[in-house]
Amino acid sequence: MQKETREQALQAEKIFKASMKEEGYRCTQERLTVLREIYSSSNHLDADEIFVRLKKKEVSISRATVYHTLDLLFKFHLVNKIDLGHKHTHYEKSYGVGNHLHIICEQCDREVEVHSEELNTLLDRLCEENGFTLGSFSLQVFAKCQDEGDENKCEIKTAKPS
Repeated sequence: MQKETREQALQAEKIFKASMKEEGYRCTQERLTVLREIYSSSNHLDADEIFVRLKKKEVSISRATVYHTLDLLFKFHLVNKIDLGHKHTHYEKSYGVGNHLHIICEQCDREVEVHSEELNTLLDRLCEENGFTLGSFSLQVFAKCQDEGDENKCEIKTAKPS
């Protein structure tokens, strides 16, 4: 893990511990392990992926603990919930991460993260015009790859591995 990413994870852990204490929750090792798994990953993970990863690492944890911990992490603004079009929620770290959007191909599920100052400025203005102050955002945009062939199928999805 890079130094900046490690610092980000340590700071998120401090916030999580303080928030848990303030709200009267027990900050167990299992809950910290869920947080660490998300902050050590560069992928967007769903609850089952987190559960399976932790089981492979021989962590004694239940699915219920994973789901409940994800709810707490979301409540304390340490993860974002995102819909990548798979009919279930994915989670990504949010502490120390700039606002961004996800562009997802409806054909092949390819996903790209985009950071845009123009979008930031636009959303800031829209919030202000409607009596809000922009906090964080994570948007999902569903589109089609420009590489679609004549049959309206994404080339990436239909390409055969060599």
